[in-house]
Amino acid sequence: MRISSKIIFIVVGLISILIISLIFLPAKEYKQKEEPTTVNYEKLDDIVFNVRVKKVFKGDLVKSISANGLVRAYRELDVVSNITNYIDGIFISEGQFVNKGDLLIKFDDNEQKIALSEAEVTLLNAKIEYGFLSKEEARSVDFKAADSIKSELLKLENLFNENRITEDEYLKLKEKLDLALIFTGAKRDEVLLNKSGLTNAINSMNRAKLNFSYTEIKAPFSGVIADLNLVPRQRISSGEKLFKLLDISKLKIDVGVIENEINKVKIGNKAFIKLNAIPDKIYNGKVIYINPSIDPETKTCRVTVEIINNDNKIKPGMFATLFIDTETLKNRVLVPNDALLVRDKRNLVFLVDNNLAKWQYVQIGEHNEQYTEILQGVLPGDLVIVEGHYNLAHDSNVRIIED
Repeated sequence: MRISSKIIFIVVGLISILIISLIFLPAKEYKQKEEPTTVNYEKLDDIVFNVRVKKVFKGDLVKSISANGLVRAYRELDVVSNITNYIDGIFISEGQFVNKGDLLIKFDDNEQKIALSEAEVTLLNAKIEYGFLSKEEARSVDFKAADSIKSELLKLENLFNENRITEDEYLKLKEKLDLALIFTGAKRDEVLLNKSGLTNAINSMNRAKLNFSYTEIKAPFSGVIADLNLVPRQRISSGEKLFKLLDISKLKIDVGVIENEINKVKIGNKAFIKLNAIPDKIYNGKVIYINPSIDPETKTCRVTVEIINNDNKIKPGMFATLFIDTETLKNRVLVPNDALLVRDKRNLVFLVDNNLAKWQYVQIGEHNEQYTEILQGVLPGDLVIVEGHYNLAHDSNVRIIED
């Protein structure tokens, strides 16, 4: 069954009319809702806008670069045990500040005391033996031969320092000369010390004292205790981590500076630090290290900034944004960045003159995080609006609010 083209044309026409009606119907309803009401424009002159102002001034514009990084302790040490033993006393707690030399951990020292006592007895016996041998041994010394051998040893030392002989050659020749020197009698005391066992006894005593000192863990520097999880009588193995000691009187922040800006950064340059965790304060710092190499993957150079932690609010691990000073431009006309607006793709400010806001286009130059250089449009001493100016028009009435 065929449908005539005339019927098809009629159906398509009806559908088109229906669609067009649906499209334009909401628009008409919307226009009806949005019909303008009567406005008395003369009353707009009675509106007074509250604004805050700053003076245009001439000063130095400090250029800077920004970067992000994490705060870390100035010094950080994992304190470990040098012996295997039981903890006898814990004199610290998590977060406690300690001074250099304070006793922090005490181990059971009974075994070390016994070893030290035994070493003292051995040392005493060796001293007695040394005394007897000193009286028995002859004191004859061949000084001429001894001086000749010493001269040969000195020449040998110079040859080695000048890389004229190998280390193996040096050690073999030195061993022969040392042995010859002993037989001249010039090293009589060294022979007696070895023969009496006094040298070994002294070494044993020093080792016993060293092991005894390991029973006390003292603070190597002043700082704060972290990662402490110990209990009395806990058995600790040699080399096991006990806790962490952090020096947070000063802190460091490592940031990556892109390679085309690193030449602007110098050691000693000032830095201003903002911390996400302490948003209401800006901290001062300075550049202390600049890595001599560029990271081949990130194309950045590591710069380390030091910051003084006077209020002890800054903690390692905090996220920081840094602004590192790179250049100072002298005697520039400056306005706060908050004063600048853009209208019709042109920069402008609002000046205050006799309680009226004056629209003023400006030509800008360099800028930093706080101020922008004005090349043309305002003069030092002019009052620019920095707050309350987004809805202003030229010659709007304004009232200056003091900070």
